[in-house]
Amino acid sequence: MRGNPFRNRPDAALEARLAEVEATVIRRLAVDLAQAVREPDEPSMRRLFPPAYLDDDRLQEQFASLTRDELLEGKIAAARAVADSIDAGALKRGRWSGVLDEETAGCWLRVLNDARLVLGTRLDVTEDMESLADDDPSTATMNLYLWLGWLEEMLIDALAGRLPDETGTDG
Repeated sequence: MRGNPFRNRPDAALEARLAEVEATVIRRLAVDLAQAVREPDEPSMRRLFPPAYLDDDRLQEQFASLTRDELLEGKIAAARAVADSIDAGALKRGRWSGVLDEETAGCWLRVLNDARLVLGTRLDVTEDMESLADDDPSTATMNLYLWLGWLEEMLIDALAGRLPDETGTDG
């Protein structure tokens, strides 16, 4: 597998480098996610708004009424920030590159995670799930799910590289 597409810069931002098609896919997922979260009753969206009270409908309704709008606005804002960061990046010879400040990198992390949750729900991913047959119609979606997981891991690794190591010095 290739190296990490996210690199730390001296100014505390991240440099992101992806194939143009990868950036296009992420942008499309962000735009689609911003639209889809507005339909919270759609089964795959429920995973993004998990209940706090499983056994008490009244408490759950109160909780949702207090938190739902802010959660929804945050998810939409994160998706917009990802799309905007891709639009602000540069395309050259089939490659996309962009700079992600700390806040935008956090938005990327939220969108990648939310997209994985939605796809995982649609695919009914479980820990004991076996691999799909090559001719399974869900194979392309599963490959997207796995790629998003890898990309999320790479972003976390890059962000973790900014943290001080256990000795208290920068790692």
